[in-house]
Amino acid sequence: MKKSKGQAVDLLYINKNTKKKSTGQNKTKNPQKKNKDKTKQNAKNEIINLDNEIIIGLTPKKAEKEKKTTKRKPNNTKKIKNKKTKQNAARTTKKRLNNREAQEIKKKNTNKKRNFKALKWVTIIILLIGAIVLFMMSSIFNIRQIVVINNSKVSSEEIIELSKLRINTNMFRIMNGTIRDNIKTNAYIDNVNIKRNINGTITLDIQERKSAYMLKRENDYAYIDNQGYILEISQDSLKVPIITGFSTSNEEIKAGNRLTVDDLNKLSDVNKIIEASKNSGLEDIITEIDISNSMGYKVLISKENKLINIGDIKNINIKLQMAEKILSSEKGKKGEIYFQEDGKKAVFKEKV
Repeated sequence: MKKSKGQAVDLLYINKNTKKKSTGQNKTKNPQKKNKDKTKQNAKNEIINLDNEIIIGLTPKKAEKEKKTTKRKPNNTKKIKNKKTKQNAARTTKKRLNNREAQEIKKKNTNKKRNFKALKWVTIIILLIGAIVLFMMSSIFNIRQIVVINNSKVSSEEIIELSKLRINTNMFRIMNGTIRDNIKTNAYIDNVNIKRNINGTITLDIQERKSAYMLKRENDYAYIDNQGYILEISQDSLKVPIITGFSTSNEEIKAGNRLTVDDLNKLSDVNKIIEASKNSGLEDIITEIDISNSMGYKVLISKENKLINIGDIKNINIKLQMAEKILSSEKGKKGEIYFQEDGKKAVFKEKV
């Protein structure tokens, strides 16, 4: 039978007492037995002494308590350690959160400072600009004189009228771009440089287009520059080469307009022909250029009664040099000049 620890200890102490009593009763009867019993008793007491001996199956209360305390100690230390680690983790997370919050607050503060500084500078700049504009619009900067330079075809009065600048008005009231666009409505004006002086003088430096060719029509001529801009429609003939065979319609030929793309491409070839004619000495005697066929350009020299069939502009310099030699050798003869072997050979055919 299994007994609880408390019960086993009580029974042992009861047996001890009962045996002592029995030994006391037998003292008088037999002294030898008494000694034997004493030795036995001592042996038994030595065996059953609970304070000094360990009995199998029984555990003293102190040992149990010690075991319990020894068992509980590691659990308590683990719990304490867990608590400490948790507390440390909580503290670290708290510190991180606090650091993040502090950084965010710092960023917000720096951003606020930057925004405030930017706003401050923007307002200062706006105020300065406003003050400058008000100062510039004052009567100190009124126009006192308008000067026009480098104009030949268009009169100074016409240019000033086109500019819409007026004396005793503020020189900064009209922008340069507006003044330039106003003046460039005249087809002869290519560009305008505007200079303002604080003494009230405005200088208009004019770059004019020059008539390089004429387009021959039925009753009049259209003056054009070397870029294909139509400058003027007139019945008067200029001392410039006449261009025939163009494809630009009569409705499109107006002052300020430009030739069609096809005619502009051919005009580029015409410019090369005129440039080559300077080297051969034919520039001043070229009367007319037919551009109807880009592979068969024709140059008329009215003074010599000769027509030069240039063809394309390949080897144009060589072609015109050979043509100049024929013109000098065949003076007074009416005829046409042709080129063979890619312009390396020139042939003159006289007309009878």
